[in-house]
Amino acid sequence: MKKSDVYQIIEEKKISLWKLYVEEEGKADRRMKAKNDGVSYGGADFIKYVPDETDKTKDNWKRGHWWSSAMYCIYWHKDDLSLPYGADSFIYGRTPRTETGKHIKSILKIINSIESDVQAFGTQYQLKKGA
Repeated sequence: MKKSDVYQIIEEKKISLWKLYVEEEGKADRRMKAKNDGVSYGGADFIKYVPDETDKTKDNWKRGHWWSSAMYCIYWHKDDLSLPYGADSFIYGRTPRTETGKHIKSILKIINSIESDVQAFGTQYQLKKGA
């Protein structure tokens, strides 16, 4: 199996988790509901998230996530094979409102760690680390 095959599998899992995250979090927080008007962003699904005071917590600030923008817009097509740009940092910066959202956030951290290990596999960095 090649590295590119592993990357493809990882990206497929990440986009599936993103869609589930948006669906589940949309039930608890109306700002997370995916929209699709057929015109915006080339017909892609999207969320327009306006942070409020519940997002600007001391806990998020300590972790280095502070909501500096007035609005976040993340969009994706149904047949995309990779995570939308900015989705990772968005998930890590936002406090999940549902149990499923909390689990997905944890799983994505693990997947990113695995992705990092795959990237380092067979490189000088990995060889030095093992020695």
